Amino acid sequence: MRLITGGLLSLLLAGCGGGRAVKLPAPPPAAESSTEAAARPPADTLATFMAKVRKLSEEARPARAVAPTVEGTNPRLAAAVAAAALSPSPEHLRVAAQEYARMGITDRAHEYLAKWIAVAPRDAAAHDALARLWRDSGLPHLGLGDAYRAIHYAPLSPITHNTLGTILHAIGNRKAARLEYERALQLDPSASYALTNVCYGHILDGAGRQAATACRAALDLDPRLAGARNNLALAQAMTGDLEGARLTFSDGPEPADAHYNIGIVHLARRDYARAAQAFELARTTRPSMALATARLRQVAQIATNRGEQ
Repeated sequence: MRLITGGLLSLLLAGCGGGRAVKLPAPPPAAESSTEAAARPPADTLATFMAKVRKLSEEARPARAVAPTVEGTNPRLAAAVAAAALSPSPEHLRVAAQEYARMGITDRAHEYLAKWIAVAPRDAAAHDALARLWRDSGLPHLGLGDAYRAIHYAPLSPITHNTLGTILHAIGNRKAARLEYERALQLDPSASYALTNVCYGHILDGAGRQAATACRAALDLDPRLAGARNNLALAQAMTGDLEGARLTFSDGPEPADAHYNIGIVHLARRDYARAAQAFELARTTRPSMALATARLRQVAQIATNRGEQ
């Protein structure tokens, strides 16, 4: 289960008074062109190819006297980089970029995405991945061009429309974002990730009941969606259904996370006693949960400032 961040406190306060991430699915691998296929050594079998990858991985490891690199200490990343060096196909470049992005090394991820676009400039998945990298790096406005290019090359892809929606949302144009999510749903009514984004948009607009409807629909399509479950609980809390929110959080696989999220809801409603109880339960369930400890200190400080201790 995802944890609710402190940034949603003011949102909950507004919602209670008046009544993600995605991780979006990865784009499908691009088909290899005939030119790329011709460039691969025809005699290589899977076994010989993997042997070459392992050899390149070994060669990429630094000498003992040299400070270790992230590639040298991460076999999965090293294998992806070696494969891209041995055969720079769109698929290998995509995987290398994905591994760098997974580790938060955005400059190297960008480098491999740029290589991917260079060898397959009309590949919608490449432009979509670059747009999401800009978005996830906190620079969504730089991803607009690639998001629109992705739609240009794949106008019937629900993924590209959803990605554009998340970028429009990130730069503050929630109305245009919702239109893109709705377009994604028209193209694929089972796109639960787009429904989750619709739900979150309604939450930000203070429309708790509409948000709950959208999130329930997303969970009907995919009960594993942690984001949709969290958003549904938030929507229930906004409409005053605290028991429903508690039960929704409790449906998740992590009890400590559920207690923590319930604590955030109580904190947002300024019910500090119940918030403290929930955070204490979270810390008891998972003693290593630093966030719960930090929230307990926050509640204690609030109580002190209010003269309750």
